[in-house]
This record gives sequence, structure tokens and C-alpha cells, in this order.
Amino acid sequence: MQRRSFIATLGAGAIASLAGCQTAVGSVALPSVPDDALDSGGWEQLEQTKDETVIEETYGPVTVEAVASSVTYTDAALREQVRADTLSTVETDLALFSATRIDMAPSVDELGPVRSEVKTQIRTAAIEELRAQMDAAGITNVEETGTGTIEVAGGTTAEMTELTGSYPVEDMKFPVSEDTAITIEGGDLAVDAVLAVWSANGNYLVAGGAYPAENFTRETDSALTDAISVSIDIDLGLTPDAYREELLDLIAGVS
Repeated sequence: MQRRSFIATLGAGAIASLAGCQTAVGSVALPSVPDDALDSGGWEQLEQTKDETVIEETYGPVTVEAVASSVTYTDAALREQVRADTLSTVETDLALFSATRIDMAPSVDELGPVRSEVKTQIRTAAIEELRAQMDAAGITNVEETGTGTIEVAGGTTAEMTELTGSYPVEDMKFPVSEDTAITIEGGDLAVDAVLAVWSANGNYLVAGGAYPAENFTRETDSALTDAISVSIDIDLGLTPDAYREELLDLIAGVS
């Protein structure tokens, strides 16, 4: 539905009721994240953004403004493990976590008839940002796969979107002599992602991230000479269920 048509269906009285609620958004604090869990899990901060305007839309006499501050982390311990195990063939951020606080003017509780549309815009913008983070890590073909809910801090139920993509693992070469190497075929490694959006204290919180959705294993036997053969087994030891549980716990700890 186009915004003009959407506004028309609300009626003049509904839009006018917002007019007395409008204020300006000031500087937005970063969301609170579970620091102890991040530290013990080997996560490191990648980036931080402050006071980014994500929505500035006019509905009749009222301008709805949404301003965000965000922090993003990578599982540096996992990145280093995979880098070492693949002889630097895979050197990227396969596990990500981000949290965003979005302050609203008017507040969420005062948005009334446009609340649903505003939340949809926030969700859409957040998914695009998560896609961009995954793309920066080389994770491509990201698609939405479903929706659900998750209980977050304070017992609030947040709406959750599920996504999946893939990281193209290049062929790996293992030198066995000065002029001979064994090549292990690469392939696509599935990477899943989740994103949760919920309201808190009149504003919105967004949290989500990505994680490896499967293990990566390969094995090969190569004859170097008539008398010598070499077997190479690769098992990165990736544990998707544990990564997902960790990410959901981090999301639930955002406030």
C-alpha cells in the first residue's frame, strides 16, 4: 500500500491525534549488551555508529523521526580457529552479532494508527543492514526463510525474522613437497541469520546476527608416486546448534 493511500484510510482525526505528541529525538544511547557473555565467547567489537536517522516521514501534520545507535561484534575466536584450520583460505567473519537502539519521536506508544507501518519500515531497514554486514563478510545469496518470536529482556516477546545465505569456500591447496600440492575442493558453506525487533520504553530495540549453519568436511586420497599416497581429512568442527543458541542468548540479553 502506498503511503498516501495508507494515510487516507486512517482518517483526519486519527492523524490529528498525533499532532500533540511530536518531540525531537536527541542523542541516542547505545543499547545495553551482555558484555560478560561476549567476552567469554571470544567476541570483539567490529564497529559502532551513533545517532543515525533511519526514518523521517511526515504523516499529515506530524513528522515521525527514528534515530539509531548501533554496535556490531564478530566472533573473533571462531574467525581465528577457521583461519588456522584452513591455512588462511577462509579468513572472514562467519559469526556476527549486532544490537541497535532506535529512539522515536513521537514515542512508540504515541504512534497510534501509524505504529504498524513504522515498525515495518524499521524491520526492513534492519534486515538490509544485516544483509550489508553479511555481504561485507563475503556471505551472499541472503534470503528470508521464515518468521517467529523470541522472548527477550524483561519478558517481552520480540518478532524474529530468519534468513539464510552462503559463504563460498575456495579450493584449498596443501603443499606436500617443494613443487607438489594437493588441492581440496571448496564449496558453499551455509550461513544462517536471525533478526529480532521489539519495543521498549517507548522506543525500539533491534538485535540479530549470523552464524555458520553447517560443518565443513572434506577428505581426499592422492598418489604422489607409485609408492607414496597421501590422505587429507578436513573437519572444521563447526557446531551450528551451539552457535545459534549463543546468538539467541545474546539477542535476549539486549536492553
